[in-house]
Amino acid sequence: MVLSAVLLTGLAGCADRPNNLETYYNRPGNAVATTTPPPAATSPGVPDQAAAASSSAQQAIAEEVAAAVLTRSDLSSEGVHAAAERAENGACFDAVPSGDPRGASWTYSSGSTLTQQVTGYLDEAATDVLSRVRCDGQKLSVPLPSGAEAVRGWCSSGTCTVLLAAGHVLSGLQVTANTTTRASDAVKSLTPLAAEKLPVSQ
Repeated sequence: MVLSAVLLTGLAGCADRPNNLETYYNRPGNAVATTTPPPAATSPGVPDQAAAASSSAQQAIAEEVAAAVLTRSDLSSEGVHAAAERAENGACFDAVPSGDPRGASWTYSSGSTLTQQVTGYLDEAATDVLSRVRCDGQKLSVPLPSGAEAVRGWCSSGTCTVLLAAGHVLSGLQVTANTTTRASDAVKSLTPLAAEKLPVSQ
C-alpha cells in the first residue's frame, strides 16, 4: 500500500507538466538531460574590430572622393561658373557602377557644360571597375596623365566623357559643347587637372 501511494504521488506530480518532445528527442537513448551552460559573456565595450576597420576604410575612401572633386579655384582659368542643375547628358555616367558618388556641374560662358562625377568603391579597385564600363559613341584616345592608373574616353553627339581611375576612386569628366571637337578638346585639357586630385597609390 505504501509503494502504491508513492507511485500515485509521482504520477500526479507529472500530470501538470507540459510534454517537451524536443527535449526528449534530443536525449540519446533517453539519457538524462543535462543543462547546457550559457555562452561565455563577452566583455561590454569591446569594439568589433572588423566593423571598425570597415568603417575606417569607408571614411578614408569618402575623404579621397571628396578631395578628387574639382573646385572653383581649380577651374579659375576655365571661365566656368557653378551650374544650378546637373546637365542632362550623363548617359556615360549612368554606365558607371554605383558606389559612393560626389560631383559638381559647371557652365562655360559659351553655353557648354562641364559635369564631374567622382565615385568611391570600398571592395574593388577603380581600375577593375573602369575595365567593365561601356559607353555609347566613339572611343576617345586620351594619354594617361600623371596621377591616374587608367583612363578611358568616349564621344557621342557633342558630349565627350573621360574616366580616370586610381586606388578606389573613379573620376569622370563630361563636357557637352556645340561640336564634338570642342567637347573633346575641353575634356582633354581638364584630364591632367582631374588626375592630380586622385589619391596617391600606396
